[in-house]
Amino acid sequence: MKFYNDGAVNFPHLSDGMWFMTQHRRWGLLKQDPDYLAVASAVNQVALYKNAATLAKAPVPASPMRNSKLMDGSVWDGKDPKAYAASFKVRV
Repeated sequence: MKFYNDGAVNFPHLSDGMWFMTQHRRWGLLKQDPDYLAVASAVNQVALYKNAATLAKAPVPASPMRNSKLMDGSVWDGKDPKAYAASFKVRV
């Protein structure tokens, strides 16, 4: 388990926020698809994090988006969250 990894772990990646919303959509907690990127951008305070990291001389990832290989072997990249949320065989 990684807790810092040169700033990559605690950085508020927009793609991570978008992934959480796809799961809320999958399980019926969101009744329709939001503007995933707009919501994640409003919630995940990337600029605030970058300012604090700069003051602390901590590295900042180059992009607010990242790819993640998930437990089922699929890869989440945030490019089409609506299609991703609808792709699950098991969902509400």
